[in-house]
Amino acid sequence: MGIRRAGRIIALQGLYQYDIAQKEWDEIEEFIKTYPVSNLAGNEEKKEGFLEKSQEFAAELVKTVLDNIAQIDSIIPNYLKNWKYDRILSIDRNILRMGLAELVYREDIPYKVTINEAIELAKKFGDDKSGSFINGVLDNIVKNERTAFEVLNNKLAGVSK
Repeated sequence: MGIRRAGRIIALQGLYQYDIAQKEWDEIEEFIKTYPVSNLAGNEEKKEGFLEKSQEFAAELVKTVLDNIAQIDSIIPNYLKNWKYDRILSIDRNILRMGLAELVYREDIPYKVTINEAIELAKKFGDDKSGSFINGVLDNIVKNERTAFEVLNNKLAGVSK
């Protein structure tokens, strides 16, 4: 498991707390800072600095989502066919939030990586249909929101800063 995948796992759990228990940023930040490496399976976690780098990425991702939650939560429902946003699984909702945040606010992550990582999280933490659901929603967002977000447009054009 890579640093960013571990960070996404930690971030997902933090956003779940925000969504379900209405935790504030300072509580989520404390959760991230005290996240035990034993909760991440694999050998890479034993490498020096792995947990700290994963926690740093998780904190950045959660902060990006929370800082932009109103805009994120106004976009995603437009791509849900026959679903109400507040009725989808909280795990799926938060994976979509993270995915959209990466797509439109993070220049350093290629859009295909974002979508693939979101699908993997959905397969691991969602139900048996979550992976294809997440893929469909994020793919439609990429196709239709390109012109609305410079970061996403640059990723699709192959421009890097």
